[in-house]
Amino acid sequence: MSRLEKTVHKKNKRKKLRFITKVLFILLMSINLCICIVIVDQNAKAMLGEDVYQIEPIIKEMRSFIENKVGYVDNITKKIMSQINK
Repeated sequence: MSRLEKTVHKKNKRKKLRFITKVLFILLMSINLCICIVIVDQNAKAMLGEDVYQIEPIIKEMRSFIENKVGYVDNITKKIMSQINK
């Protein structure tokens, strides 16, 4: 292997490792965020009580909002992909 091939090989290896570490970081931060949300939810429920703290309507409202936005983005990506594939 020449010196140039070795450097190209090392750069490709670094890019792969960087990508893997970025994906792992995002995954770990998402898990950490979910754990924090559960803890905050339990503490709020304990402080306010079951009758005052009602998160279910808020979650349902957020869910419909997120589903609408995801559907909108999905439609746009399908249009873009169909234009690219032509």
